[in-house]
Amino acid sequence: MTAEQMARRRPLIAFTTVAILAPLLLLGIATAVQISLLGSLPSEVAVHWDIGGQPDRYLPAWSLPLMTALLGVSMVVLLTVPARRSLAAGDAGASYRVLGGLSLGLSTLIAVIFTATAWYQTDGGTVPIVGLAMTSAALALAAGVVAALSLPIPPHAERTVPATPLTLDPDEQAAWLRTTTASRGTVGLAAAAFVMGLLATIFSWADGQSDSYVIGSAVVTILVAVAVATTVAYRVRVSADGLRVASVAGLPRFHVPLDDIAEVAVNPDVRPIGDYGGYGIRWRGKTTAVVPRGGSAIVVRRSSGRSFAVVVDDADAGAALLSALADRHRQADDAGPR
Repeated sequence: MTAEQMARRRPLIAFTTVAILAPLLLLGIATAVQISLLGSLPSEVAVHWDIGGQPDRYLPAWSLPLMTALLGVSMVVLLTVPARRSLAAGDAGASYRVLGGLSLGLSTLIAVIFTATAWYQTDGGTVPIVGLAMTSAALALAAGVVAALSLPIPPHAERTVPATPLTLDPDEQAAWLRTTTASRGTVGLAAAAFVMGLLATIFSWADGQSDSYVIGSAVVTILVAVAVATTVAYRVRVSADGLRVASVAGLPRFHVPLDDIAEVAVNPDVRPIGDYGGYGIRWRGKTTAVVPRGGSAIVVRRSSGRSFAVVVDDADAGAALLSALADRHRQADDAGPR
């Protein structure tokens, strides 16, 4: 492997080590320690405390290492696997520092708080939950900051290219319509989040939890459902009215009129995490973007200096028509009334 190839792989190696291997090793050690403590723990241990710091919910002792492993590994996988795939494809950007910091920070939080919860309850002891929560949060924050700062940030390459306008007659009418949808993986994760929220609401109600707890869980579930319904698919339209993008649910919707278009370009390979910091409706600097998945995107620089982008199939064709319509509109304005 040449020095240049090694330099390109260094961010991937660093991310894999800091954001994946280190958290998994930490979670593995925490799980092993908790398993070793099972012989000294009562059959049921406290896992939830009221606002006064008194335990109000108990589970079997073996649930602590199980929750540490399942919750921790699931969190690491969700945060890092899509990001590592993008990094391997050559993506870059500060978002990977954030994801790396979150992965190690949250892993530290889970490992410390569950292991300490088990250790304090050996031989029937009590958990100083307030102090433990504050200490765990401080350690998690420190680990996350160190992880984020240790990751290199390779320069982010600009990949947009100006659109080539179609040739249109002065009075010719044309429109371009597409529907852009989230990837199957994104839809699957969103559906899983909704199902988990729904089950948590049902189980909390069946288990006799307080009304406020059940209502709070139901509200979160409803918010997840609304977020899924409004961001899973969008209709994109290019016409004499400009560029319109609207969720299939009706809201949210975006409109860029022709007289607000300074330039139309195409990004042939949007990488959601590196380019816009993630999926969905994104705001980064002066750019608003609709990013249901990776792929090609229409990118519009507005007269105000702000930008709008939408990831959609056949973006080249949509951008070519939008550029032609915007050019014709500017020419008509320059000609003025006759």
